[in-house]
Amino acid sequence: MTDRKTNFKTIWQRAKIRPILLLFAFQGIAFALLLFLPMGLMMNSLGDSFPFVDNVEKIQSDGEKENAVLTNIKGINNITINGNNPQILTYEFDFNGQKTESKFSVFEPDKTDILKTGDIIPIKHLNGQSIPTEFEQYTFNMDFMYYIAGVVLLIGLILCYLLYSRINKEILLYKTGRIIEGKIVSISHNKGFAFSKFGSSMDVHYEYGNNVAKSRTNNFALTNNKSIGDSIKILVSQDGNSSCIYPELIAKTNGWKKNYVA
Repeated sequence: MTDRKTNFKTIWQRAKIRPILLLFAFQGIAFALLLFLPMGLMMNSLGDSFPFVDNVEKIQSDGEKENAVLTNIKGINNITINGNNPQILTYEFDFNGQKTESKFSVFEPDKTDILKTGDIIPIKHLNGQSIPTEFEQYTFNMDFMYYIAGVVLLIGLILCYLLYSRINKEILLYKTGRIIEGKIVSISHNKGFAFSKFGSSMDVHYEYGNNVAKSRTNNFALTNNKSIGDSIKILVSQDGNSSCIYPELIAKTNGWKKNYVA
């Protein structure tokens, strides 16, 4: 069995006559990727803006109690929540006879508004890390945006697969399908997108043997001199279960043998 030659242009021609599926598949993937990139950059930027302590629960349960002196309170000005900024608490405490400085980010305006430098705050420390025990750590969480981007990406990939599966069936017919004659049953036009006319095509219903099938084409010259009941050249799979219109322009472009029957 000889395979007829196809190329990327052939695949693109088959994709663009399904403009809605192509558009939503492309937009889904592009939107997700464009969302992931700025989100990643923003998270990195914000992550550098305030300290983050790992294993807060572990320190809270197993840490050693100590009193610390508050040395500075600084707002994180590039994050505003209901008119308030998260705060970075800087404090010092004695550890093994040495002064140790730590920072901790919080968002509890009712508590931080009454704090001032020099205040004594209770802390716990463990393995070189510490936390103020009367405050919860503030973290900038945008997980929901990742979920949204992930869902949109998944939808885009599913649509890409649907588009690929439809195109792949036709490409397989182009390569190995048997050339036979079918009879036109009906012709309907698809307008494509307004103004640009991108994706405009025709759905041609035809019959061959005991089968009635439909194939889409953007070669409008194919039906200029044909009407319902006229014969049309089609490609049929080896098992006879699938078919499509023989693509005259693609055949000429790729140098198919005119009368070759697979």
